[in-house]
Amino acid sequence: METSELYKKLKKPSTYGFDIESVTILQTHISFVVLTGEYAYKIKKPVNFGFLDFSTLEKRKFFCEQEIRLNKRLCPEIYIDFVKITREDNDLKINGEGELVEYAVKMKEFPQEKIMINLLQENKIDENVFDDIVGILVDFYKKNNHSKEIDSYGSVKKIKVNTDENFQQTEPFIDKTITDKQYNFINNVTNNFLEKRIDTFENRVKNNHICDCHGDLHTGNIVVDENVCIFDCIEFNKRFRYSDIASDIGFLSMDLDFQGFPFYSSYLINKYVKKSKDAGLYNVLNFYKMYRAFVRGKVNGFKLNDKHISNQEKKDTVKVSKKYFDLASYYASLCKLDLGRKRPILFVTTGLTGTGKTTIAGKIAADYNALAINTDKTRKEIEGVDIYEKHYDTYNTGMYSPKKMAIVYDKILEKADKQLKNGRNVVLDGTFKNKELRSKAIKIAEKNDTNCIFLFCNCPEEEVKKYLEKRIRKKTISDGRWEIYIKQKQSFEPLNNENYIEIDISNKSFEYQLKTFKSLLDKVTEV
Repeated sequence: METSELYKKLKKPSTYGFDIESVTILQTHISFVVLTGEYAYKIKKPVNFGFLDFSTLEKRKFFCEQEIRLNKRLCPEIYIDFVKITREDNDLKINGEGELVEYAVKMKEFPQEKIMINLLQENKIDENVFDDIVGILVDFYKKNNHSKEIDSYGSVKKIKVNTDENFQQTEPFIDKTITDKQYNFINNVTNNFLEKRIDTFENRVKNNHICDCHGDLHTGNIVVDENVCIFDCIEFNKRFRYSDIASDIGFLSMDLDFQGFPFYSSYLINKYVKKSKDAGLYNVLNFYKMYRAFVRGKVNGFKLNDKHISNQEKKDTVKVSKKYFDLASYYASLCKLDLGRKRPILFVTTGLTGTGKTTIAGKIAADYNALAINTDKTRKEIEGVDIYEKHYDTYNTGMYSPKKMAIVYDKILEKADKQLKNGRNVVLDGTFKNKELRSKAIKIAEKNDTNCIFLFCNCPEEEVKKYLEKRIRKKTISDGRWEIYIKQKQSFEPLNNENYIEIDISNKSFEYQLKTFKSLLDKVTEV
């Protein structure tokens, strides 16, 4: 049956049962998904993109079976079975008696508003959800099978098959969704990274970080309801599923960056590394984020060749694809920096309590593979108390007296000095409220033949107040409160000649965020 005819007939509610009154059809470049209320039916389009071949009915049946089998690993409660679609009296029926025309994956329907991408836009997601996701993924990868065949997909040779295919398939879209300059830049960085980091990729294989992954791990494929359910893994091509775990984590973190939640992205990464003890992930993370953003830009661009897509949808497609390629270019710049770096980088947060210093430090640590050293944690380690134990001392007293503050800052600067000597990037996470403290950081950087870049965290007071009121009810290391913010504001010495960039974490605009992080990257490459 022709795809256009199939699409029209799938719209009829009677196809799915006499009691179905209406249906909604969603579509991607490779499938139709019909929502009926209780169940959802996913029908594969008869397309062949080279990396994906659904061109025959037999192949579509096989991949329906694969989809059920593989997705039951992470989401058994949603995936039911595959069904036949038959034609009777020119109408379609699910598992009818007539002529077989198609197959579909039958799933338990879940509310669309519970999909993570939608919940994020409504600010209904918090760190607890990412804690759950990390727990699920660490367990999933731990139980995963390993074999020589699977390991082979972690080799540079196999990875390059995927990346070369990406560039080949994106060529027709140059100057439509991606500029010639971006295309060549990302292509060159990709090949240079693969060539110069062969040992890094081989170590990933040796340390069992290649497995049968999800392969399509983004916020549109996660349901957050009573439980977290990660669905719709790759079933159609082993070389997209058999991969480094870093490719999965890189995909989800890239998608969070794309959606305007870069700080959830870094929280996810840092939490995953801590729980899995896979610190080596940072060595390939930006590469895989670049790869995944490029793939999304490419795949999204395929819609331009779909005759079922309206002109307005095509305009939106171009806009979205360009956004993905802008992001891929940013990650490529980080990879290029890593390849050419001859000395470490010292980042230092500065600003009042509650303005997002620790949040920013986490993002910088993830992007630049830097060690984050936090004053609050160091302070409680020195005092010998649990890092989550609250100490609501009044301003400049107790654990926060000038004398003890000096000890804390001396300690974190000492730690930074040691790490910089070993060539490690460092981000110091503290208030650094006066010129004297900032001068000390600059001297440590100069001592280690690098420059010091300050990250001045500053956001609207109403946002700070909301955040501090919320934070006081959470389990956090910081003892910062609104009254401390007011006191710090009175004594904070403004930055003047220091090399710094200002960041407002309350600004959720993708354009602002990418521009800010690119500006920081420009400062890094200047020094």
